[in-house]
Amino acid sequence: MFKGSLRKHLWQAMPAFAILAAMIAFASVFSEKFATYANIKNVISQSSTLAIAAIGQTFVLLQGGIDLSVGSTISLSTVILAQVSSVPGVGIPLALITAVLAGALVGLINGLGVVRFRIPPMIITLSTGSLVKGIALLIQPKPGGNISVTLLDILTAKAGVLNTSSLMALALYALAFLTLHYTRYGRQVYAVGNDALHARQSGVAADRVVVTTYMVSGMVAAVAGMVLAMRVFSGDPLIGDNYSMDSVAAAVVGGVSLIGGSGSVLGALAGALVLGMINNMMNMLKVFAYYQYIIKGAILVLALLVFRIKRRARTTC
Repeated sequence: MFKGSLRKHLWQAMPAFAILAAMIAFASVFSEKFATYANIKNVISQSSTLAIAAIGQTFVLLQGGIDLSVGSTISLSTVILAQVSSVPGVGIPLALITAVLAGALVGLINGLGVVRFRIPPMIITLSTGSLVKGIALLIQPKPGGNISVTLLDILTAKAGVLNTSSLMALALYALAFLTLHYTRYGRQVYAVGNDALHARQSGVAADRVVVTTYMVSGMVAAVAGMVLAMRVFSGDPLIGDNYSMDSVAAAVVGGVSLIGGSGSVLGALAGALVLGMINNMMNMLKVFAYYQYIIKGAILVLALLVFRIKRRARTTC
């Protein structure tokens, strides 16, 4: 069914799906509460925000970058929705459009910083994230605001264990998968991630590809913020802080290379669900929350070591 590089990228996501299956089996055996309808719905709902954020992060990682402004963009999106969505007449469309455009602008700044001023991706996105966080705090210094009831009703409508937000996440994954694996642009993203110099020599507009991946990441982060705002029913200028590294961890667990050019967005979905399962299992087992940070950090350290070893082996062959 799948051939060539697509099969290779999908194969790299298989370990994440295997880990997810093992975790589901383990949790089902050792916790009676896990397999309940309410808990499954809770896991899916809690994982939706991270799953969406991981889509944009995957685009950036595949071209060889990283986006540490994702969390701040998510926070800004919740604040925009809380401040604008309840305005009579134009609140909902204005809030949605403003949030997405704000995310696109953050991505544009990140992309231009990387390609025009040659600022390392980690530095520019960390700096931009700090700037965006400051703007969010300036607009709304503490959690609160009023999310439009109409918007809440739309994005929290249920269809079994799924809701509108979960279905939106699945639709975005389908779109991202088709874009990355079946379009010219997707092939260019992989080409730039594998070797930007050769990609340029082959006629690929590498700088444009880099900028657009950061813009995708910013816009998708804004959508993730919308989903998160629907879950907490308010805006919060700091609520997205954890999602920058979590989105990287989700993609890496799903087999996306930290050095670019390898992996599939479907792996990021599995990675997001794995992290969601870790949080859920720890909560059920009453494990202190800070152990979650230790586990996620350990995952990233191990992934960095694995990819470093692979890169060294590839260069010495």
